[in-house]
Amino acid sequence: MDKFDVVVVGARCAGSALAMQLARQGLRVCVAEKASALGDKPSTHLLTASGTAVLERLGVLDDVLAAGATQLRTMQFRVNDATVASHMDTEILGVTLGIRREVLDNVLLEHAAKAGADVRLGCPVDSVLVEDSRVVGAATASGPVHADLVVGADGAHSTVSKAVGAEEYLAIPGNYIPMWSFFEGANPKFDLVFGVMNGCNIVAPRLDNGIYNVQLGFPTSNADAVLADRGTNFDNALSKCPELVSAVLDATRVGPLRMYRRWHGYFRTPVGPGWALLGDAGHFKDPALGQGMADAFRHSEQLAGGILRGLGGGDIERELLDWWRWRDADAFEMYFASYFLGDAEIPYTWFNSLGRALLKRPDTAERILQMLSLRNVKPRHALGRNMSLMTAYIAPRLIKDMSQIVPTMVSLDEHLSRILQLAAAYPGHRLGARRYRSLHKLPKEAAMPEPAP
Repeated sequence: MDKFDVVVVGARCAGSALAMQLARQGLRVCVAEKASALGDKPSTHLLTASGTAVLERLGVLDDVLAAGATQLRTMQFRVNDATVASHMDTEILGVTLGIRREVLDNVLLEHAAKAGADVRLGCPVDSVLVEDSRVVGAATASGPVHADLVVGADGAHSTVSKAVGAEEYLAIPGNYIPMWSFFEGANPKFDLVFGVMNGCNIVAPRLDNGIYNVQLGFPTSNADAVLADRGTNFDNALSKCPELVSAVLDATRVGPLRMYRRWHGYFRTPVGPGWALLGDAGHFKDPALGQGMADAFRHSEQLAGGILRGLGGGDIERELLDWWRWRDADAFEMYFASYFLGDAEIPYTWFNSLGRALLKRPDTAERILQMLSLRNVKPRHALGRNMSLMTAYIAPRLIKDMSQIVPTMVSLDEHLSRILQLAAAYPGHRLGARRYRSLHKLPKEAAMPEPAP
């Protein structure tokens, strides 16, 4: 019988990073990945500084750079016609990288294997094994694998999440369709272009080995028209942004135009008896701010510490509960900031007012960069100081364009409702704290181990 301390389901950045850390400390770790090879996947391909700091602590950053990752040193922050350029000083903002997932994830998986993890590619997990209301392993296509803990790091459509009945909470619908394309031979003036232009949000970083990525988010309210001729609509939207036009003028598109059709933001209960969820399996936020990979690394580092203490003679259930509380406290503010700044349905008066506030206070862009990079400035401090100035700009614009009054008030009401909802659910709030009192129980229909022959 295969018996491990930990089975990690999923070998992408969250799963490989966790497996590497646990195996280095002597735990018996199995990594089960359904894909036979780690190729491309939906991503901004943006690794912000709080994530690269983890890779540096793990001794992996040099290999990631050697694989071709591009350090992003200059950024253009655009809000329609308002632009602010910034030099990303590593002393203040750390190191932010652009790298395709098919490159990064394979580097991490190699390190997990070198650390001693048993890596099994082409090994899909069908469900979990349960004994006495506790997960005791994973049921794979090649047979059962038993473990003291099963960690689902298998993405938004997590098999482990479904098998254990993880509850979803504080869900926010995605209101735009990300589309992106890779280019070779691009010549961007800025290493990273970020913001919104004519109703489309923009994330455009230099990536590894001379690849440039342009990602545009199209409002779902216009989905049918956009998808009817996605290539033409993508190119038309790109042509509205001068920085992108000049960047890809003499470039060649590599591969097909990609898109992520249906998504939503969520938290899922990430821990229970014998199991945990990591990365997108347990939490997903609006991708417009490019925080997913950094979250995966920071959350894996914290979870690894808890697992090592818990399986090393401590109270594993208490460690998992503490990690859950920490994860949500860490993610709540950025969850809302991503939703607010990535909202493609916000009336243009909001974004135009934000643009004018940026021009009035250029240091705002620096605070936003600190919020996004090292995460050493909270979103409320990066954005809140300019809300009053934004309001001052919104009022006269509404007078000039009365048609924007109703959509602006509706949007304002929706965002205030989200703020109040998140505030009440915050782990430090007396109401929110109730969520973290005990581990999530398995549903009655949870899978059971195969009967003994």
